[in-house]
Amino acid sequence: MKKMSIDYFFEDLNACPCNEYIKDAFMPWDLLTIKNEMFHFQTSDIRGFIEESVIIKGLVSIGEGTIIDDNVTIQGPVFIGKNCIIRSDALIRPYSVIGDYVVIGHNTEVKNSLIFSDAKMASHAVVSDSIIGKGTRIGSGMITDNRRFDQQDIIIRIGKEEFQTNYDKFGLIAGDYVRIGSNCSTLPGTVVGKYTWFYSNMLIYGYYEKEKFVKLRQQVEIVAKEPYIFSRDDKSGKR
Repeated sequence: MKKMSIDYFFEDLNACPCNEYIKDAFMPWDLLTIKNEMFHFQTSDIRGFIEESVIIKGLVSIGEGTIIDDNVTIQGPVFIGKNCIIRSDALIRPYSVIGDYVVIGHNTEVKNSLIFSDAKMASHAVVSDSIIGKGTRIGSGMITDNRRFDQQDIIIRIGKEEFQTNYDKFGLIAGDYVRIGSNCSTLPGTVVGKYTWFYSNMLIYGYYEKEKFVKLRQQVEIVAKEPYIFSRDDKSGKR
């Protein structure tokens, strides 16, 4: 199988929290398995600031300078780097690896994902079984769909080529400095090259080349209408 160039998506692998475990040539989605090498620790190591209302279950590693706000739930095993901010009511689910200087917004959920350093996710987002590159911005309400309706393994299609991921759950690969606007949704196996940006309110699927701006155009028709008068006795809405 032809190998896909990793630097098409990630130009700075030093920003990848599991960089030291990358040894051989690999496909970008292999990082979802490689990241699990981070979970060899046998006891929790919490060096950041944790509010009293935070709920932690299982083993976690939390770096110096990281702040975990009120009512956050962390379900280990989870690795969180240095100088991160996890906003209130966020949910960090098992096998999530989060780099340094990452911001996870209020009520945002991260599950079994690899988040490179300097990435930021706004409030009410859901990022599942995904890889998010350095400096990438995820807008409020963005959701990654991570499973096909037939529950078969995810296939990534780039042009006429098909790549078997061997994952039955896989969401999104967003390269370095990608920007995804608020209230977007991505279908399983979506792949985005670095520096590509998306308007808000889009359904994003398939493969997107690097350094593109994907714009949503919509037509809005505004027509005149007669005013409606509602009487106390008439609830029908008739004039």
